Amino acid sequence: MKKYINLCMCLLAIATCIVTFVATLAVSYQTALARMETETMRQASLVAAGLEHIDALNNTQRQAYLHAVGKSDRSRVTVIEQDGTVIYDSNYDSKQMENHIERPEVDEAIHNGTGESSRTSATLGQQTYYVAKLLSNGQILRVSNTTDLVTDDLQRAIPPLVLIILVLVALSIWLANYLTHRLVRPINTLKLDNPSQNDIYVEISPLLHKIHAQNEELQKQIDKMRHQKVELEAITSNMSEGMVVLDKELKILSVNQAAMRLLGAALQDFAGKGLITLSRDQVLNRRASEAIKGRKTEHRMENQNGRQLQIFCNPVQADGQVRGCVLLIVDISEKYVAEKSRREFTANVSHELKTPLTSISGYAEMISNGMAQPKDISGFAEKIHAEAGRLLVLVDDIIKLSQLDERAPMTVQFEKVDLKKLLESVSSQMRDYAEKKQVKIHVQAEDVIANGVPRMLEEAVQNLCSNAIKYNRAKGNVWLRVTKCGDMVYIEVKDDGIGIAKQDQERIFERFYRADKSHSKTIEGTGLGLAIVRHIAQLHGGSVGVQSEEGKGSVFTMSLPQNPNILNE
Repeated sequence: MKKYINLCMCLLAIATCIVTFVATLAVSYQTALARMETETMRQASLVAAGLEHIDALNNTQRQAYLHAVGKSDRSRVTVIEQDGTVIYDSNYDSKQMENHIERPEVDEAIHNGTGESSRTSATLGQQTYYVAKLLSNGQILRVSNTTDLVTDDLQRAIPPLVLIILVLVALSIWLANYLTHRLVRPINTLKLDNPSQNDIYVEISPLLHKIHAQNEELQKQIDKMRHQKVELEAITSNMSEGMVVLDKELKILSVNQAAMRLLGAALQDFAGKGLITLSRDQVLNRRASEAIKGRKTEHRMENQNGRQLQIFCNPVQADGQVRGCVLLIVDISEKYVAEKSRREFTANVSHELKTPLTSISGYAEMISNGMAQPKDISGFAEKIHAEAGRLLVLVDDIIKLSQLDERAPMTVQFEKVDLKKLLESVSSQMRDYAEKKQVKIHVQAEDVIANGVPRMLEEAVQNLCSNAIKYNRAKGNVWLRVTKCGDMVYIEVKDDGIGIAKQDQERIFERFYRADKSHSKTIEGTGLGLAIVRHIAQLHGGSVGVQSEEGKGSVFTMSLPQNPNILNE
């Protein structure tokens, strides 16, 4: 309050000084301007009288007189014929000046005998005041002064005025500080612990008595609330689950940080605020309202981070009446994802298994019923064999994924792996398949030794290389590379094939997902290869990613720590 009062008084004093300064300048300017106009009018009258007196003299003598008058002070003297031609000007060559017949003061002088106006001079480029008088010989005398005369006087007056204002401002600030200190000092020395013992302004006495009564009541309430708060914080502070305690009006009594985090609310004090300020989920608010009526309810929702939450709303009763409710918030995202993945996997497996089994069953039924011609039986048998082989590959990949899901990195036995030799081995194994597809394999690898499971790493690279060949073009290329950067090893499989659409790149590592729909029926595969690669990379403490552009090829990169055992310890 002291600062506020002091600031207000200082600002008031400064504002007063500034207004006084500005008003003084304004009044001085207007006074000086009026004085300049009066002086110009007087000068015009004197010069006109002089010209009338020497009217009998020749033109040369009149020019000498006008020249003497023009040089005698700062006023500008101009003589103009009635047709507007300038025959003399004390400050400018009259022969180069334009016709002045349209000048307001000249026109007014021709019609009324005297004219005046203020404007920016076209000749001098300055704000100028003009006075024109009609002479008896028909010529017009014009006398003018610029506002520089006024501003020069004001500029000379400003420094002492500024000095006076600064002295007044300094004095006002000092006086404001002094008065503020004297005014506030008794209030600052109040004994708020015992308000009734203060003896200051009479106007404050009722307030002090009320403060004294409230102090006693507040202390009791504070002690009670402090005890309850300590107990509640001891219970909720270390909970991973969120907990919200509401009264019967759905006002928040307590909320832990876990609840604020799970519900996506900012970390702040929600005490006394409505549940709607913590979560705007309308269903949750309805479930809480039902709990206030004495019925246990549950609600499942997804927060703004995509996490799945299970919320239990339990009423709190005392003396047979519902006093509020408690919301327990549990993050079930992992369980939800696992259930969803299990359902999708089951559906996909059923679909993938059904296709070859249906084909096998159909051909077998045709053979067993004698519907197949003898010449077609060998072809049907070949198709049954191919579908059975596809079925075996699919089952084998499913078993591999199941095994990878169950394994933990700590249970895998790592050993030294020469990654350059591993890539050369994969290139050798895939060469015949590549030649069949008219694709060349190039190995560009550094001598890198890393800890890992050779069989798994080889299988991962084989899957990536197989895809690079399958989804390539005739006379295409596949590059197998391995590099090291710091403690990380990067295995890269690059091709210049058909590429992958941008919208598919985030999903190609999902099980059974086939990015190239147009080729999914013509190109063999189970849709599990990249899922196996991802699991192998994760078991080695790394990851796999892809960069691709349709029509230009793809680059799959496995990023692995050189020593996974260190990461897993």
